[in-house]
Amino acid sequence: MARVELFTEELAAIADPSYRAFAAACLEFAPQEFWTAPASSSRKYHPEFAHGEGGLVRHTKAAVRVALDLLRAFPELEPERDVIITAILLHDTCKVDPDTGRTDPDHPLLPGKRYERFAGMLPPGGYEEVMALVETHMGIWGPVDVWKMSPPLPERMGAALLVHLADYVASREWVSEKILA
Repeated sequence: MARVELFTEELAAIADPSYRAFAAACLEFAPQEFWTAPASSSRKYHPEFAHGEGGLVRHTKAAVRVALDLLRAFPELEPERDVIITAILLHDTCKVDPDTGRTDPDHPLLPGKRYERFAGMLPPGGYEEVMALVETHMGIWGPVDVWKMSPPLPERMGAALLVHLADYVASREWVSEKILA
């Protein structure tokens, strides 16, 4: 089985074929560490189901599940669904520093360079939209805080907040593996 097949359901949630193909291409090109690492090298910041080998993949699947539920609560963001789901699928793909096996604090900035070769698969401006959400997925704890950008980006705020909340909720220790059922 190809690794990307682990995300068959999540990719199916992306309606636009160009975003779906882009996300699949990026996932195929994701570093090996994404597929094998736990979601948290310290085991402090993620639920038990995201510990151990493949935990980062399970965390990503959970974050997509949370995002899909949040989209039901915020129907005004539905037009941005494909950008949001694509960003969540890619948000932690470069999280693990291959030299240390630990979280790279600048990991939200790394997918922008790694997946640039696939940018042409998306409509004009699509790549920048996806990567802006990836870069800001950690909210106030990340290297890029969209809420402090100058000028602020109000057209992106709803999507950025939804991506951040999906990642945040999926990383809480009280979340159980039932979220993946």
